[in-house]
Amino acid sequence: MRLSDIIATEQLEERPRTGAARLEARAVPRAVPQPGASLRDALHPRCEEALLRCSAQSAGISIFDNDDLDELTWAATAGVLGPFEGRRFPRSNSPCGLCFSYRKTQLLLQPHRYFAWMAQTGVSINEALVVPLIGQFGAFYGTIWVMSHDNLEIHFTLDDADILADLSRGLASTIRLNDYGRAAGGSSFRPV
Repeated sequence: MRLSDIIATEQLEERPRTGAARLEARAVPRAVPQPGASLRDALHPRCEEALLRCSAQSAGISIFDNDDLDELTWAATAGVLGPFEGRRFPRSNSPCGLCFSYRKTQLLLQPHRYFAWMAQTGVSINEALVVPLIGQFGAFYGTIWVMSHDNLEIHFTLDDADILADLSRGLASTIRLNDYGRAAGGSSFRPV
């Protein structure tokens, strides 16, 4: 299997838009993280919102680990892949890594067929939509993503990409502020 067999980003342009994403985005109040909240607690509401607004079966936020810049961590997850929260994986061999390399949104079809570590979860993935988390001065902090699994009727569109881009606003700042607030010696995250 080749990587080109799973990349389907061009299909986003071909899929019909409903325009509902723009209207919904204005109607949803954004939860504000409480002082002293863990990074997971600060990020998890965005995963839940992505799950709901994109009609996805899984959603998550992956961020770079300071200790190893070739590793990402699923810092917050919801839905079918919720039990895998905290899992670390190689940036160079992941959908999030592709998003990092191209520095733009990626749509992938059945990525578990290409990425062996994804197949090892035992969870099939029909579609994965991955959007970069880009902060100030173009720093790349990670990704926000949604996936469909056994519901073959779920096909992500540009509306879903817009929703994830909306949800990504402020996440880089949240991650950066969490990093600055950590005690020395603790695990932390940084942009690349």
